[in-house]
Amino acid sequence: MPTLGWLGVFLFIVSIAFEALPLMHSNALGTFHLIARQRVLEQRIVTDVLILAYRPQEEHAEALSELQTALPVWERVQKGLMNGDDTLGISPNLPSNIKLYLLQMQPDFSYMDTAARQILAHHSPVDPDQLAIILQHEQPYYLSMAQAVIVFQDDVDNAAKIYFSIELSIGIVLMSMWITFLLSFRSLTKGQNSKQKEHLS
Repeated sequence: MPTLGWLGVFLFIVSIAFEALPLMHSNALGTFHLIARQRVLEQRIVTDVLILAYRPQEEHAEALSELQTALPVWERVQKGLMNGDDTLGISPNLPSNIKLYLLQMQPDFSYMDTAARQILAHHSPVDPDQLAIILQHEQPYYLSMAQAVIVFQDDVDNAAKIYFSIELSIGIVLMSMWITFLLSFRSLTKGQNSKQKEHLS
C-alpha cells in the first residue's frame, strides 16, 4: 500500500510536467534565437535602404547585396513564426502570448517587406514613398519583436524552473519508494527469520 501511494504521487508530478512541455521542446532555444535575429535582420534591411537612398553610389553595391541576402531570410523566418516551419525547427504551436505579439507586428512586417521589395527592384533612385513606409513601420515592428523576445525568454526560464522542480521531486519520490521497499523487505525478512527460529525451537 505505501508503494502504491508513492506511485500515485509520482504520476501526479509527471502530469504537471506536461504543462511546461511546449516550452521545453528541443527547438525552443533555436526558435528564441530566430526571433531575436529577426530584429537584427530588420535593422540591416533598414540600414541598406537608407544607404541606397542617401549614401554615395560606390556604397550601393554592398547594400544591394546585403538586401538581396537578408530579405528572403527575414521573410522565411517571419512566415515560419506565424505558421510553423519544421525545416527551421519552429513549432506551429508557440505560446499564445508570443503569438499575440507576432500578430500585432505582422501588418508592420507586410508593409515593410512590400516596400523593401519595391526598392530592391527599383533602387535608382529610391522611391521616397516606399522609404517613408519603411521608416514608418520599422520602429513598431522592432519594439513588438523586442517584447516578444523578452516574453519568450521569461516563459522559457519559468518552464526550465518547473522542470527542475519536477525532476528534483521525481528523484525524491523514487528514492523514497526505494527506501520504503528496502525497509519493507527487511521487515519481511526479519519476520520470516523469527518464524523459522520459533519453528526450530
